[in-house]
Amino acid sequence: IVYRNLVEKTKLSTKDRPVPYCMFTDPQLARIGISENEAKEQGLDYKVALLPMANVARGIETGETFGLMKAVVDAKTKKILGAAVIAADGGEIMSVLQMAMQGGITYEEIRYGIFAHPTYSESLNNLFMKLDD
Repeated sequence: IVYRNLVEKTKLSTKDRPVPYCMFTDPQLARIGISENEAKEQGLDYKVALLPMANVARGIETGETFGLMKAVVDAKTKKILGAAVIAADGGEIMSVLQMAMQGGITYEEIRYGIFAHPTYSESLNNLFMKLDD
């Protein structure tokens, strides 16, 4: 953005684009979009999905079961509003959600998607199935 604005004289901005945040700790902490508190403060009609990493096949396989995935979705449009991941490779999981948000993909499309097994991203199926509980 900075390069293109300075050199190419464009007027790009991060406004209205989901900007990711990731701390490369062990486990990683990654965030994108708005939190549950922000959704509440904005008076949005939202749902929250929560999945402990102890219920993630790849986490069990690798012994990396500490942490969780949390997503905030619009109850009507089913668009993903935000997510937080505390997990091994949390930044990678968050990046899948970031791309879904940028592409306007609903949580239902991810919930019923086919992912390679065993990967951390396949657990997004299970995360969004929690919205049916």
